[in-house]
Amino acid sequence: MHWFKRSWRKLLGIIVGLLAIGCIWFLTTDNVTIWPIRNTLRYQFDQWRGAGQTASQQPANHRISGCIRDAHQQPIAGAIVAVSERNGKLHRASSNNQGCYTLANLPANNYRLLVTAPSYRDDLSAVDLHNDSIQHDVQLAPAIAPSFAPVEKLLIGSTSVVSRSTPYPTQALRQQVQVWGDKGEQQLTLLYRPITTTNHLLPLMLAVYPGPADEWESVSIPLAERGYSVLAVGPAYSLDLEADIADLKRLLALVRGGSFVGVDGSRVAIMAGSYSSLHVLRLLQDDVGFTGVVLLGPISDLFAMRENFVAGTFMPPFGLDQALIALGYPDEQIQRYATYSAQLHPRADLPPILLLHSRTDEVVPASQSEFLAAQWRGLGVEVESYFFAGMSHYLQAVDRSPELDELYRITLDFLDRVN
Repeated sequence: MHWFKRSWRKLLGIIVGLLAIGCIWFLTTDNVTIWPIRNTLRYQFDQWRGAGQTASQQPANHRISGCIRDAHQQPIAGAIVAVSERNGKLHRASSNNQGCYTLANLPANNYRLLVTAPSYRDDLSAVDLHNDSIQHDVQLAPAIAPSFAPVEKLLIGSTSVVSRSTPYPTQALRQQVQVWGDKGEQQLTLLYRPITTTNHLLPLMLAVYPGPADEWESVSIPLAERGYSVLAVGPAYSLDLEADIADLKRLLALVRGGSFVGVDGSRVAIMAGSYSSLHVLRLLQDDVGFTGVVLLGPISDLFAMRENFVAGTFMPPFGLDQALIALGYPDEQIQRYATYSAQLHPRADLPPILLLHSRTDEVVPASQSEFLAAQWRGLGVEVESYFFAGMSHYLQAVDRSPELDELYRITLDFLDRVN
């Protein structure tokens, strides 16, 4: 009997210990399957108990000042320094020629302060701002070239003729491209070419769509008919964007390495819109080796989307509200938002960019693209920006219209010029 009691206590102790370890792991892990669940549960609990998520009601009379240096104590000019309030309201500043910055008009809070600069690793530090002002200097480390697993297998399928009658009657050749990496076969990838033969190598458009590649043939086929090879992909909706970005890097390695006959791997443009713009704008932080970039209704400020969502002025469609909730609170998880907010990662060496946006966009306000275009131009980046009075978020239409004709003309003129 005593033996049974001792064994039972020991077993109970083991169970309690394992539960404690599991609970600690659940509350602290960065596993991409777990942290969205954790953040969502916390949000729902806070909603139930009425915890405030609106703008801070405290006086905004605090400030953070400091200087940004490199490893040799040289000033870094043009670095972006940012903190976020719980509701997503972002406070940002840029370092001057002496590398110094000031973030003013802040409410008291425990902040996560983020510093970004091209060619340097992002820096994240905790700042306890309850005094009127504090000094917070930061030393940035050089960026580490991101690595990705190589291609393990490539298969290019048979050729078929595909056509579209809307919005334009067009035809092209299509092949399925199957690529295997370290995590198995990549997403559906399709290669389109013109039907007419040529002895010249064709420039390539890497089209990264906000949905399966075969659902966007109304874009891919007309581009191919105009003399481009089009490599089309469509990342699935996920909070693990880095895995899909690694897929894009493998495709680019194949293109630039000459794996596709008839394609000029030195002339590669890239295109994205809506959700897939997150992938391409993130990719541009690592790779600027494109002849041109086409962005349609891009998302460049996740903080503003969260702030508007909390304020009730924006109800995201397509389940985007659940994605924003799963990212966590911006004041605590600032880097999850910042990594995919291109406005916090500007660089002057970007290739020419074509920026297209609808002023009636129901998902991403055109003001995001207006800010982004002005920011890039201020750095000397070549930017063409066009804002359409009609059309929708995707700038996609089934029926032909003057605005759709204009969109195609602008896009093709841009591609002809940069290629």
